[in-house]
Amino acid sequence: MSALEVPAVIAGSVPVGRLARALAEAGLRTRYDGDRQAIVIELQARRNVADALVGMAWFNGLSQSERTYWLEAADSAAPADAWRAFQSGIPGP
Repeated sequence: MSALEVPAVIAGSVPVGRLARALAEAGLRTRYDGDRQAIVIELQARRNVADALVGMAWFNGLSQSERTYWLEAADSAAPADAWRAFQSGIPGP
Protein backbone atom coordinates (compact mmCIF):
# COMPACT_ATOMS: atom_id res chain seq x y z
CA MET A 1 0.00 0.00 0.00
CA SER A 2 1.46 3.33 -0.99
CA ALA A 3 1.05 6.51 1.02
CA LEU A 4 1.13 10.19 0.22
CA GLU A 5 2.08 12.57 2.99
CA VAL A 6 0.49 16.00 3.02
CA PRO A 7 2.22 18.34 5.50
CA ALA A 8 -0.17 20.20 7.78
CA VAL A 9 0.99 23.54 6.36
CA ILE A 10 -0.41 22.57 2.97
CA ALA A 11 -3.79 21.96 4.58
CA GLY A 12 -3.73 25.62 5.64
CA SER A 13 -6.71 26.68 7.67
CA VAL A 14 -8.75 23.55 6.92
CA PRO A 15 -9.31 21.68 10.19
CA VAL A 16 -7.73 18.24 10.21
CA GLY A 17 -11.06 16.53 10.98
CA ARG A 18 -12.79 18.27 8.09
CA LEU A 19 -9.97 17.37 5.70
CA ALA A 20 -10.03 13.74 6.89
CA ARG A 21 -13.81 13.54 6.31
CA ALA A 22 -13.49 15.01 2.81
CA LEU A 23 -10.73 12.56 1.93
CA ALA A 24 -12.77 9.65 3.35
CA GLU A 25 -15.71 10.68 1.17
CA ALA A 26 -13.34 10.50 -1.80
CA GLY A 27 -12.51 6.90 -0.87
CA LEU A 28 -9.16 7.55 0.82
CA ARG A 29 -8.28 6.34 4.30
CA THR A 30 -6.53 8.80 6.57
CA ARG A 31 -4.74 8.87 9.89
CA TYR A 32 -3.12 11.71 11.77
CA ASP A 33 0.58 11.35 12.53
CA GLY A 34 1.20 13.70 15.46
CA ASP A 35 4.97 13.16 15.49
CA ARG A 36 5.44 14.64 12.03
CA GLN A 37 2.39 16.91 12.12
CA ALA A 38 1.22 15.40 8.86
CA ILE A 39 -1.88 13.82 7.49
CA VAL A 40 -1.03 10.46 5.96
CA ILE A 41 -3.27 9.37 3.15
CA GLU A 42 -3.22 5.67 2.39
CA LEU A 43 -4.31 5.18 -1.19
CA GLN A 44 -6.44 2.25 -2.22
CA ALA A 45 -3.65 1.01 -4.51
CA ARG A 46 -4.51 -2.67 -4.17
CA ARG A 47 -7.77 -2.17 -6.05
CA ASN A 48 -5.92 -0.46 -8.90
CA VAL A 49 -3.29 -3.21 -9.06
CA ALA A 50 -5.93 -5.95 -9.13
CA ASP A 51 -7.78 -4.18 -11.95
CA ALA A 52 -4.54 -3.79 -13.92
CA LEU A 53 -3.74 -7.49 -13.53
CA VAL A 54 -7.20 -8.52 -14.69
CA GLY A 55 -6.88 -6.11 -17.62
CA MET A 56 -3.53 -7.58 -18.63
CA ALA A 57 -4.90 -11.12 -18.48
CA TRP A 58 -7.92 -10.04 -20.54
CA PHE A 59 -5.78 -8.36 -23.21
CA ASN A 60 -3.31 -11.26 -23.38
CA GLY A 61 -6.20 -13.68 -23.93
CA LEU A 62 -7.51 -11.80 -26.98
CA SER A 63 -6.85 -12.80 -30.56
CA GLN A 64 -4.96 -10.35 -32.74
CA SER A 65 -8.17 -9.22 -34.43
CA GLU A 66 -9.86 -8.68 -31.04
CA ARG A 67 -6.86 -6.66 -29.83
CA THR A 68 -7.04 -4.52 -32.95
CA TYR A 69 -10.78 -3.99 -32.44
CA TRP A 70 -10.43 -2.88 -28.81
CA LEU A 71 -7.42 -0.66 -29.47
CA GLU A 72 -9.35 1.06 -32.28
CA ALA A 73 -12.42 1.36 -30.04
CA ALA A 74 -10.20 3.07 -27.45
CA ASP A 75 -8.55 5.21 -30.15
CA SER A 76 -5.24 4.29 -28.57
CA ALA A 77 -2.27 1.96 -28.85
CA ALA A 78 -2.25 1.29 -25.08
CA PRO A 79 -3.73 -2.00 -23.82
CA ALA A 80 -4.86 -0.22 -20.63
CA ASP A 81 -7.04 2.07 -22.75
CA ALA A 82 -8.46 -0.94 -24.58
CA TRP A 83 -9.32 -2.47 -21.17
CA ARG A 84 -11.11 0.73 -20.13
CA ALA A 85 -13.02 0.74 -23.44
CA PHE A 86 -14.10 -2.85 -22.78
CA GLN A 87 -15.18 -1.96 -19.24
CA SER A 88 -17.17 1.04 -20.47
CA GLY A 89 -19.67 -1.25 -22.16
CA ILE A 90 -18.75 -0.64 -25.79
CA PRO A 91 -20.20 -3.60 -27.75
CA GLY A 92 -17.57 -6.18 -28.63
CA PRO A 93 -16.58 -7.55 -32.02
